[in-house]
Amino acid sequence: MRGLLFRGVIVTLVIVACAIGSTAAFGLLVAADYFAFARILSPPFAALAAAGTAILFCAVAVLLGTLVLARTKTRVRRRMHTRIVGLLGEIFGKELLDATDRHPLGTLAAILVAGFALGFSPTLRNTFLRTFLRR
Repeated sequence: MRGLLFRGVIVTLVIVACAIGSTAAFGLLVAADYFAFARILSPPFAALAAAGTAILFCAVAVLLGTLVLARTKTRVRRRMHTRIVGLLGEIFGKELLDATDRHPLGTLAAILVAGFALGFSPTLRNTFLRTFLRR
């Protein structure tokens, strides 16, 4: 327990240090931006241009963060759907296998009727196979 608490304190201190360092770096970036604009603009306009650049930078960072989070959510959903479908397929597969073992003649008859219907009707075959292959 003591080691876990110590690690938590260390991680918190590292995060705080990174936040302070990032804030200082961003402040120095804005200051450098101000001094670059001050060469070609008057000081009030240079300050406005530096502030505008900082706001633009923040807007781009928020936009990129939003896109990354949306992509991550999509991946998580896909993984979740894949797990659910795999689990359902496994459950239904076992049930179907048990039903097939219990009723072999009924299963054979159902397969023959389905094969005959799909082979005989081009409309049913095209509709069924297209919807099956789309999934």
